[in-house]
Amino acid sequence: MNKRFRVSAAVLAVSLFAASVVDAETISELRNQSQGIRNQISDAKSQLNSVISQKEDTQSEIRRLDNELAEVQAELDRLIAELEETSQRLDLTEEELEKATAQKKEQYETLKQRVRIMYENGTAGYLETLLDAKDMSDFLQRMEYTNRIMDYDRHLLESFEKVETLISSSVNRIEQDKARLEVLQKEEEDEQELLNTKIAEKNELVKKLDSSEESYRDQIAELESQDADIQAMIKKKQAAAAAAARSSSSGRSGRSSGSYSSYQPSNVVYASNGANFMYPVPAYSGYKPNSGYGYRSSPISGGSEFHTGLDLKATLNTDVVAAESGTVIYAGWRGGYGNCVIIDHGGGISTLYAHNNVLCVTNGQSVSKGQVISKAGTTGYSTGVHLHFEVRINGAHTNPTPYIY
Repeated sequence: MNKRFRVSAAVLAVSLFAASVVDAETISELRNQSQGIRNQISDAKSQLNSVISQKEDTQSEIRRLDNELAEVQAELDRLIAELEETSQRLDLTEEELEKATAQKKEQYETLKQRVRIMYENGTAGYLETLLDAKDMSDFLQRMEYTNRIMDYDRHLLESFEKVETLISSSVNRIEQDKARLEVLQKEEEDEQELLNTKIAEKNELVKKLDSSEESYRDQIAELESQDADIQAMIKKKQAAAAAAARSSSSGRSGRSSGSYSSYQPSNVVYASNGANFMYPVPAYSGYKPNSGYGYRSSPISGGSEFHTGLDLKATLNTDVVAAESGTVIYAGWRGGYGNCVIIDHGGGISTLYAHNNVLCVTNGQSVSKGQVISKAGTTGYSTGVHLHFEVRINGAHTNPTPYIY
C-alpha cells in the first residue's frame, strides 16, 4: 500500500467516523428531547388523573348535597303545610273566640238588666209574681220558675266565661305553635339557601375541573404529537445515516464531516453557577421571575402543575437573546410553548425560549451569546407577555435559576 493510498484511507476513516458521531449525537439529542416530552406527558397525565379524581370527589359531594337538599325541601314542605293548617285553625279559633266573647257580653247585658230591675223594684217584682198565684200549687210553681231563671242566668254566664277562657287558651296555644313553626320554617329555608350555595360552588368547581381536564388532555395530545414528530425525525435521520454509511462503504469518499450535519456540537459543559449564561431578557436583567421552577397553580387550568422553567418579566417585543452560543435546533410553533426557540450548546445542554411574538432565527442557524433570537410575546398557553425560559440536560428539564441568577 503506497503512502498516498494510506492517506486517502485514513481520510475516509476519519470522515466516516465524524459522520457517524455527528448523526449519533443528533439522534441522541432528538431522543433526549423525546424523553423530555415523555416526562412532560407523564407529569400531565398525573395531573389529569388528579383532576379527574378531584372532579369525581366533587361530583360525589354534589350528589350528597343534593340528597340533603331534597330532605330539607321535604321537611320544609311539611312545615309549610303544617303552618298553613295551623294558621287556618287559628283563624277558626279566633272566630269562635269572638263569638264566645259576644255571647258572654250579651248574657252579661241580660244579667245586668235583670239585676237593675231587681235593684229598682227590690224584691217586689218577684213577690208580686208569687202573690199573684191562684193557689199553693201555682205559688210553688212560680217560685220554681223564678229560681230556675235566676240559676239559668248565673249558670249561663259561668258557662260563657268558661268557654271564653278555654278558647282564649286554645288561641294562645295555637299562636305559640304557629310561632314555633315559623321559626322552624326560617331555619329550614336558611339551610336550603346554604345547601344551594354549596351546590353552586361545587358546580362551579366542576366547571373549572372540566376546563382543567380538557386543558390537560389537549396538552397531552399536543405533547404526544410532538413526540411522534420527533420519533419520525429520528427514523429519518437513522435512515439517512444508514444510507450515507452504505454509500461511503461502496467507494464514495472525500466528503467533509460537515456534509452530514449543519453543525458540530461543542464539547463544552457549563457549570450551573451562572458564570457562563447571559440573562435572556437583558432589558429586565436580574428581575425576580414572575413564576419559578417547580409545582404551582396553573394560570390556565387552575389546577396544580409542574412548571418546567422560569417565567421572566418582559413586555411585548422586548429583545430575547441567546443565553450562550450554540446552534438553533428548533425555531417555530411548538404547541403550548407557542413560538419557540431551542438552542443546543453542546455537552448535552440546551436552552428553550417560549411564548415569543416574533422569531429572529431559523433551524440550523449558529448564534452567539447575547444575539437577539426573538421578540417576547404571549403565544401558546400563556396568560400575558413574558418569556418562558428552560434549561435542559440531555433533554430533561432542570432548574434554570442557578444558570442565570
